Amino acid sequence: MDSATTSQDAPPDRPETAEERRRRLTWQAEQIAAARVSAAAGRVVSLEAVEAWVESWDTGHELPQPRSGR
Repeated sequence: MDSATTSQDAPPDRPETAEERRRRLTWQAEQIAAARVSAAAGRVVSLEAVEAWVESWDTGHELPQPRSGR
C-alpha cells in the first residue's frame, strides 16, 4: 500500500472506517520501521543539505535533491 492509496481510502467528507484505520496504521508502522532501519544503517541526509536544497527552489539554479551517499 502506498501513501496515495491510504489518502484515498477515506475521503475528507467522511471518517475512515475501522478497516481503513487498521490498514493505515499498519502501513504507517511499516514505514516507520523501514525508516528506522535505514537511519540505523547511516542512510540519512543532513538538515543543512535539505535546507540548502529547499532554499534553492524557484531561484533559477535549483540544487539536486540531496542523497545520503549510502
